[in-house]
Amino acid sequence: MLDDPKSQTRFYLRKAFYECLAQDAPLTITRLCDQAGVGRRTFYRHYDGLDGVFADCLEQLLTRYQDAVSPLQTYDLEQIATEFFSFWKQQKKELLLLRRYDAQKLHYGLLSGGIRLVQARSNHRFALFSTYSAGGFLALLNEWIEEDMRTPVDQLVSRLVSEARSASFNAFASS
Repeated sequence: MLDDPKSQTRFYLRKAFYECLAQDAPLTITRLCDQAGVGRRTFYRHYDGLDGVFADCLEQLLTRYQDAVSPLQTYDLEQIATEFFSFWKQQKKELLLLRRYDAQKLHYGLLSGGIRLVQARSNHRFALFSTYSAGGFLALLNEWIEEDMRTPVDQLVSRLVSEARSASFNAFASS
């Protein structure tokens, strides 16, 4: 899985970051290093501080999302929403732990990173509308995380599609 030592160390530090966030004690670099089984000097060879580990964890989630979805051929709001929220539902544990670290950084990181991924995924025909939609999807994702992701995916998608139809977004998207 992880052949080079640098990738292995970063993997162990990310894993320990999540493990430390799952506990109620304050998160410190010393505690993280103890949990990961690495020294502080090793930690600082990879990251400037805890925010760097957080950013790396978030980037890993965004990369997983990018790897899990295929390029858009058509803009089908229901399909895209179902795929989007179903993926993130599978990442619930990690998202809720990252929220514990810093909800504001999580929201910003998802928004900026998510829009970048959507732009890369969109074909030219839907690029502008996809970028516009991504902001809405990611804002909904952030609200969903704030409510501990309790609303089932199908209800969330149904509500989104219903409201979009009433606002005539589907007519715009299919033209």
